[in-house]
Amino acid sequence: MSKQNVIICQNLLENLKEAILHHTYDKLFILTDKHTHQFCLPIIKDCFDFHEICIGAEDINKNLETLAYVWKALSEQGATRHSFMLNLGGGMVTDLGGFAA
Repeated sequence: MSKQNVIICQNLLENLKEAILHHTYDKLFILTDKHTHQFCLPIIKDCFDFHEICIGAEDINKNLETLAYVWKALSEQGATRHSFMLNLGGGMVTDLGGFAA
């Protein structure tokens, strides 16, 4: 298993650009929930060419139906094993997004 990098952000845009640009990918997907879609995505939306997948907020949405929705969205938007998915959010988004990826 490869090591994972932990990035302590001093500047969200700068640190995120640096992290993403160090990877080779065919498509970039950003998984948000309704809160991060509203409050966080606007900060980064003009910096990347990406496909967004938005799910409901809160742990009630950490279920098989939401997981199937994410898989379907990835499939319909042409995700491959070489795609990059950024999970923009807290525990539920990162848990579900990590499993979906």
